[in-house]
Amino acid sequence: MNLEAPAGKLISRRSIVGSSILVAENVLRLGLVAGVSMWIAHQLGPADFGLLNYASAMVGVFWAAALLGLDTPLTARLALSRQPGLALGSAVALRVATGTLGGAVALVAALLLRGDERDAVLLTAIVALAVPLSAPFVVDAWFKAHNDAMPPALARLVATLLSCAAKVGCLLLGGGLVALAWTVVLESLLVAAALLVAYRVRAPRIAATLLVVQRREMVKLLFESWPFLLSALAVAAYMKLDVVMLGVLSTNEQTGLYSLSQKLAEVLYFIPVIVVDVLFPQLVRHQAQDGATAPQAFFDLSFAVALLATLLAIAAVAVALPTLFGEPYQPTVGIFVVHAWACLGVALGHARFKWMAATGRQALAPWVALLGLVLAMALHTLLIPGYGATGAAAATVVAFLVSGWLASYLFPSLRPAARMQTRALWPWGRLWRDWRHWREDAASTKVVKR
Repeated sequence: MNLEAPAGKLISRRSIVGSSILVAENVLRLGLVAGVSMWIAHQLGPADFGLLNYASAMVGVFWAAALLGLDTPLTARLALSRQPGLALGSAVALRVATGTLGGAVALVAALLLRGDERDAVLLTAIVALAVPLSAPFVVDAWFKAHNDAMPPALARLVATLLSCAAKVGCLLLGGGLVALAWTVVLESLLVAAALLVAYRVRAPRIAATLLVVQRREMVKLLFESWPFLLSALAVAAYMKLDVVMLGVLSTNEQTGLYSLSQKLAEVLYFIPVIVVDVLFPQLVRHQAQDGATAPQAFFDLSFAVALLATLLAIAAVAVALPTLFGEPYQPTVGIFVVHAWACLGVALGHARFKWMAATGRQALAPWVALLGLVLAMALHTLLIPGYGATGAAAATVVAFLVSGWLASYLFPSLRPAARMQTRALWPWGRLWRDWRHWREDAASTKVVKR
């Protein structure tokens, strides 16, 4: 296996276009969501905004279980398959079943934790309905496998625009928290419908557009995805754990202040994740052909993008947020300055996760994620009572960096990744060299074609 293969092994014109489309889509879509969330936060105040985000976080933990960790193995399979209907149809059926179960468990958890608060339980029950409706989201794996970024990007963007319009309309018409919760269900339904339509239009053959459900295929998908399921569940748990634990150990006001920071951080996290996700199918193809996985470039690109995005985000939030929100949300600036650095852990961890999938080490993914979950729970328990939302942000950063990077040193088979992650902390020389080589190769290819 060539661990030092250059970025040119992974980068193609199509991957650059796909990355650009997805980055633009996520900046527009998540920027719109963040902007509307800011306006909602301003309209509701920290306490009600915190209550709404508590319900979303509670459902989010069990939503991760409903996802089944299917995205990575399904994308890898579809990257090599010409008949996707059977895998996709069976994946949708699995997600409907687990989504229904996950939503029900989320409601039970809300009853156990805050059963004496009617609003918290009601909001959780409504948001939970979105989980089974999201089952067709697995169709996005087909677009990822074929680096066809535009149709799903448009589908998500249109659905988000409609959902945000519904949120604004709810508050302007005096709909309140319950109406806002229903817009989450609406968005899930709209995205699912748009992705199915896009798949039917873009699939290369009419027969391939049919989604076929087969029990044997469902069992096979479950067997392939269980390491990713456990890992995704643990990661989602400690990504949502902060809001849940703030809701239990602190006040609704502190939860609201932190939730605004989290919304901004989630926009930030998506940037390095997109870069790695777009390159992943090419990584799988190289691994299948000749073992040239070029993982150093994976880590270099992910970390470089994450660091630049983090610095720009901190500067932008420090300037814009006080102007937009005024005195009630002023503490959110300091919270975000701490919170944003978790993006580096997300970037390193996600690149390692995809490398593990491509090299057959995915069985270790749940253990690494579980370590992050346990550490996050311990740190949140220690820091939230004394430091509130700022303590939660610090706990999140430490948990992400330990789980996403330092934990690699604990497992012998992950130590090659640990060394590459550490090297990626200063990637600039290699990236400049790889970029020059890629440009030279591209120029040579043009000359040969002529």
